[in-house]
Amino acid sequence: MIVRASSFLALCLVPGLAACVAERDAWIPLDLDESELVQSLGEFGHDQLCNAFEGYVHGQYRSVLLVEAACTAHALQTTKNATECAAAVDTCLQTLPAPVEDQLQRILEQADCNRASSGADGCGISDLITCLGDLGDAVTNVKLTVTCAAFGSPVPPNWWRIAPPESCLDLARCVL
Repeated sequence: MIVRASSFLALCLVPGLAACVAERDAWIPLDLDESELVQSLGEFGHDQLCNAFEGYVHGQYRSVLLVEAACTAHALQTTKNATECAAAVDTCLQTLPAPVEDQLQRILEQADCNRASSGADGCGISDLITCLGDLGDAVTNVKLTVTCAAFGSPVPPNWWRIAPPESCLDLARCVL
């Protein structure tokens, strides 16, 4: 089994003993053999991997910082000064208006496992996991893009867009 160093942490259960367990990124199914090709997953394995990833990404939706970023972008577009902006963010966090929900949904839709893995049958499972991990990181980074301190600066209309990570673009280059 291939395990990427960035997602691998060995934990010794008993100090002084060689008995250690590997803890991988929490969303990656433990029985997944990353040395295999994506095509070896089959429909069930693919669904299992995608469901695990989408559960992780939707966990980001529940992240206060991601919701706060969407509320801040909305407040920057609908208020006249930084004080009003901060108050609008607080109100938004309590009520989550429809435009903010729509923005959050658009953020999450960009991190789609089925879309990322489409045509990746000739790639290694580890390559797909790298792509999905990078997409997850991109969702996490969206929440750091806007603040009321930027009041007076226009909010780019596509502030929520995630550029496809290079690791995902590489999946299109795999050949069976």
